[in-house]
Amino acid sequence: MVEGHGDEERGADVVGRHKRLGARTILISSFTLVSRLLGYAREFLAAVLFGDTSPIYDAFVTAWRVPNLFRRLLGEGAVATSLQTALTEADSDRGNEAGRRLLWDTLRLALLILLGLCALVMGAALLMGDTMPITGWRWLGPDPAPVRELMVRLTPFVVLVCLTGLAGGALAVRGRFAGASAGPAVMNLVVIASLVGLGAAFGWTGLDPSDGAEGRERHLEMARVLAWGMLAAGLAQLLMLLPEMRAAGFLRRARVAKEARVADTGWTVLRASLPLALGAAVYQINVMVDGFMAQALLPRGGPTTYYFANRIQQLPLALIATAATSAVFPALKAFGHERRFGELRRLHDRTQLMVLFVGLPATVGLFVLAEPVVTVLLGHGEFGAEGIERTSRALSVLCFSLLPAGAVGLAGRTYYAIGDFRTPVVISIGMLGLNLALNVVFLVVLGLDVEGLALATAISSWGNLALLLPGLTRRLPGASGERVGASIARIAGAAAASGLAALGTHLALGGEPASPAHLVAAILCGVVVYALAARVLGVPQWALFRARFRRRADRSDAGR
Repeated sequence: MVEGHGDEERGADVVGRHKRLGARTILISSFTLVSRLLGYAREFLAAVLFGDTSPIYDAFVTAWRVPNLFRRLLGEGAVATSLQTALTEADSDRGNEAGRRLLWDTLRLALLILLGLCALVMGAALLMGDTMPITGWRWLGPDPAPVRELMVRLTPFVVLVCLTGLAGGALAVRGRFAGASAGPAVMNLVVIASLVGLGAAFGWTGLDPSDGAEGRERHLEMARVLAWGMLAAGLAQLLMLLPEMRAAGFLRRARVAKEARVADTGWTVLRASLPLALGAAVYQINVMVDGFMAQALLPRGGPTTYYFANRIQQLPLALIATAATSAVFPALKAFGHERRFGELRRLHDRTQLMVLFVGLPATVGLFVLAEPVVTVLLGHGEFGAEGIERTSRALSVLCFSLLPAGAVGLAGRTYYAIGDFRTPVVISIGMLGLNLALNVVFLVVLGLDVEGLALATAISSWGNLALLLPGLTRRLPGASGERVGASIARIAGAAAASGLAALGTHLALGGEPASPAHLVAAILCGVVVYALAARVLGVPQWALFRARFRRRADRSDAGR
């Protein structure tokens, strides 16, 4: 039977859709890696065109934080997760036609809410005052007009990307992942094409807005074109899902039997997403507030350099911690639902140690090679020596938030798995307050630059983790089956050896920050030394990694 055409009066086989999970995981991970690499190409071109001291690009990255906040919350986060849960139940209990109706009910409601949200944000951007109450800080910086204009231009991106996220989540329930997985890569390609077009039209050099009003106006016109490119990229992501939506049965019209009418509605989906949205909102609001504080309190170029440091840090965070958390959450939820807390604790601890095994050497590597990494990735065109130095300082501090940010995500999902949505939210709100206070201390009182924002983020991230983990230990008592302390010590020793090897290699080759060959050689040397040290020190996660690799290789050989 063709799925979606003959099962309106009985449940669909929601389990049979999800075979070959290993191949699917590789597909998604591959697209994620490609998207991240294209994202770096996008940032490289932006750095070449706008440089490190452009007040207009400061305004652009500040304005972009607003739609990016809602993209993370609505399009890629809680609402999509809630829709997947309700859609799976509708397909299973009442058939694919019921699932189709649930999706469209949710999309219609989401569209109305998103349009209202966009109107509210755009109105606030145009009408709010230039200074903050009490403090008198200019929250949009010394030149607020470009921030306001670009925020208005970029906000409609929220509608496109959130509808794309919901549609992609629905396709995943029907066992279709290719379109949604490739979407971010397509988005980056469209933005890259826009940036190349800007270079061709405006030139690649000589666009320093400090030259006067003419330079500022040229950068503003470039930012306007780039804003149109972002909207085109969001539309491309949405349109590329249409063939799979049709194949999955979501675009066909059908006569609806009573049995196919859904018990859940769009309101049900949105209400169920609120606890997850609150938890995610705190972190994303934290990121957005950091951006606005950079715009208000840092010298020119601060928002841009801090944004680039965040982007570089996001690659290991996304490929390590975020991927691991997404992969194990269904199993965590299943153990929690069945109250198999011993297995839940063991899975959580094993995953945390595996994240540490990969994340700690990445942290050490970013710290010791911060300047070469930034120089090779960004040090071209209009991005000058001061921008490299500021971004490197921010990255060398921000990398220390990589591990706690990943561990907090996993710990928070474990709380959700046992039905506790309150604790992670309360702790996150407290850490948001701490981060704001530290930002004021470091930037206003101590006069630090972008490294002050990075230090506040690192401290609040570790504080969040320190408050989350003891609660899990109390709720999930008993041995986890892992020698946690010994494993951490061995991983730390191997990571230290790796960092020393990487730094030593780079210095031995001459220590030239702008040399891609020297950077690649240092990274490769660090990876090899880490693998050898992990084997010598008997790191359990290294043995597990090797065993899994061998099993995959054996299966590959057997299939030939």
